[in-house]
Amino acid sequence: MLAALWLGALAPAPLAAQASSGTDDMEFGIGVTVGGIGLLGLGFEFRWGDRSLDAQVATFSFRDVSLAVSGKQYFGGGDLQPFLGLGLWNVTAFREDPARRTGTALLARIPLGVDWSPASDHSLGASLALNEALWIHRADPEDDTPISRRPLPLPGFYYRARP
Repeated sequence: MLAALWLGALAPAPLAAQASSGTDDMEFGIGVTVGGIGLLGLGFEFRWGDRSLDAQVATFSFRDVSLAVSGKQYFGGGDLQPFLGLGLWNVTAFREDPARRTGTALLARIPLGVDWSPASDHSLGASLALNEALWIHRADPEDDTPISRRPLPLPGFYYRARP
């Protein structure tokens, strides 16, 4: 189901939709993120037309690092554009005790949100991403708890500037 959603979001759009979206020139944005894959982070977006590749690096406690990459499809025109995406999120937690191993998790994520561009070179956004664990390498080698298949919704916010 995730693969079908991803393919639908990134499939070529009809020519009429491309003509209405304006330019297909590549744009680059960089900014800060709050929430989502970490308490505080940096976000990078490569956007062409109504599609983008979004990468985020964040942390919850400065003893972990999160990296998420998502393909996104924007809808509509104007200053306020909703989006839907599909991607992967990896989070690694580092241990202070060298005798214990590092914990790592890989999750699938589906961000759904809105991007508001009040000025041509700046945007604010909010999203709610549904995340589901795909693989976990637990820090405790004796912990064999199965992966929870319950989706985890996490809200996130960002400010992005296009230099």
